[in-house]
Amino acid sequence: MVLLEVGRLVTSKMGRDSGKKYVVIGFYDDSHVQVADGFVRKINRPKRKNIKHLVVHQESLGEETLDDRTIRKFIERHSNEENAGEEGSEGYGQG
Repeated sequence: MVLLEVGRLVTSKMGRDSGKKYVVIGFYDDSHVQVADGFVRKINRPKRKNIKHLVVHQESLGEETLDDRTIRKFIERHSNEENAGEEGSEGYGQG
C-alpha cells in the first residue's frame, strides 16, 4: 500500500470528478485531504476529498515546490505515460 503524503498523485474514484487526477497539497484531518490539479482546482482554491474516494498512485512530486504550473506538468506527464500504447495514442502499434 502506498503512503498518502503531500505531492502524491491521486485519482478521484467518486463524485462528478471521477477519473480526474490530482496532487495532494495538504490535509484537513485523518480522513480528508486538499487536492489541486493546477487547472480548475488551483493551490489557492483546493478541493476537499475523502481519502476513501481516492486511488493513490506511486508517483509523487517529492520535495519539489508545489505550484500550479508544476502540478499541471506533473499530471500531464503521468497521464500521457498511462495512456501510452492505447489505440489513438502516439505509441500505438509501434514496437
